[in-house]
Amino acid sequence: MAGPDPTLKLAVVFESADPVALGIAKSALEDAGIEFAETDEALTGYGFSPIINPVGRIQVAQSSESQALEILRDLVHAADEETDDTASESTSE
Repeated sequence: MAGPDPTLKLAVVFESADPVALGIAKSALEDAGIEFAETDEALTGYGFSPIINPVGRIQVAQSSESQALEILRDLVHAADEETDDTASESTSE
């Protein structure tokens, strides 16, 4: 079995604090056969904590970045639209 490639460059293709969105993104990449790594990081400062406000990032090899972004494009746009809808509902109340 080959070990990890120390020269492998990773690219972030998805980032969210929503565990459902992260699960959908991971599932989409798995279905496409794209290997990925997930990291959980916390927003720091301004009252954010790693327990209350975790941010998950999905990274892929740079060679798979364009394919992964294509697969995740609809998910990213749906998340953006949901954020826009939530913001417009808040301002209309």
